[in-house]
Amino acid sequence: MPSTRELKQSDPLVGLAPGPELCVDARQLVHGDKVQREVLVNRVRKACLSTGFFYVDNTFAGDPVAANALAQMQCFFSLPDNDPRKIAVDNRRKQGSYGWMPMFGEPAYQPGTRAHVESFDCGLGGNANSIKALEGSNVWPDLPGFRDDIGALWDGLVALAGNVLEVLSEAANLERDFLSSRCNTQEHSTLRLLHYPGGHSEDRLRDVGIAAHTDFECISLIMQTGPGLELTDVHGQWYEAPAHPDRVIVLLDDMLERWTNGYFQATGHRVRRTTVSRYSIVLFVAVNANQVIRPLEPFVSAANPARFDAVTQRQHIDVEVRRSEAYRAESLAANP
Repeated sequence: MPSTRELKQSDPLVGLAPGPELCVDARQLVHGDKVQREVLVNRVRKACLSTGFFYVDNTFAGDPVAANALAQMQCFFSLPDNDPRKIAVDNRRKQGSYGWMPMFGEPAYQPGTRAHVESFDCGLGGNANSIKALEGSNVWPDLPGFRDDIGALWDGLVALAGNVLEVLSEAANLERDFLSSRCNTQEHSTLRLLHYPGGHSEDRLRDVGIAAHTDFECISLIMQTGPGLELTDVHGQWYEAPAHPDRVIVLLDDMLERWTNGYFQATGHRVRRTTVSRYSIVLFVAVNANQVIRPLEPFVSAANPARFDAVTQRQHIDVEVRRSEAYRAESLAANP
C-alpha cells in the first residue's frame, strides 16, 4: 500500500467498496465457540489481505450511545464560530491538541489541498483511566450532557477496539493479546468528532474534505452519517465506503503495517467535499508510549527483508504531522 507521501489525490474513484462480504457482527467478536472463532478470524484475514479494511455492524445495537453523541455533535457544530462556547474550547488558545479545531485547521496531507472540516478532539493523554473523569488534557463545551455522552462513546469504541485488535492479532497468526496488550494505555489515542459542511468547488483536487493519507496509529474506527469517505484497496484502487447506520469501518494503520512488515497494509483514505453536510466519528487507536515498533520476526525473511526502521508511536506521529502542517501552510499562503 502506498504511504501518505505516495498516495495521489487525483487518482479516480473506481466504484462502491464491497459490502456484506466484508462485514462482521460486533457480537461475533466477543461470543462464539472455537469453530465460530476460526471462521471469524479467517473472514477478517481475507478482508484485510484482499481489501485492507472491513466493517463491524451492530456496534451499539439497541443502545443510544452513538445517537446521543451525534446529537451532541450537531448541537456543538451548529454554533457560530464566534459563540463563547466554541471560543472557550478553541485548541489554538491552549497548549495541546484537544478541543475545537476550526475550519481549515486540519493539516494538509497532500500538497496544495485545503481541508473543509472542523473537529472536536479529546483523549486520555495518559492522565486518567476514563475520559469522562478527565479534566487536565481535555476541555469541554458548556453544553448539557456533552461530556458524559462523548465519554460514553469513547468507552464503547475503546471496548470495540480491544476486540478488533484481538481478532486482527489472530488473523496475523500472533498471540491473541499481542496488539491489544500493546495498545491498551491510550496515551496517544484520540477521539475525533468531525463536521464536513456542505459546499461546492470547481477545484476538486484542492478543495477536499480531507486529503489522501494513511493513519499514523495501529487501527482506526470510523462511523459516518453519509457518503464521502473513500478507501484504497491493497492494489491502490479507490472505492467509496458505503454509509450504513451503526456500522464501524475498520482501517488498518501505519503501525500495524510496520509490525507485520507489509503483510497487513495501511488503508489509504480520503474524504471528498460533498454538497450536503455530514458528520463522522473516528477513534484513532494508538500504540502505547513505551512500545518500540519494528517488523516482527515471523514477517521478515530473505525474500521479504525488514522494510521499516524501529520507531515509537509518538515519533511517527510527530514526523507525519510536521510534514502535513508544512503542506497546509504552503497551501494557505498560495491560496489565502
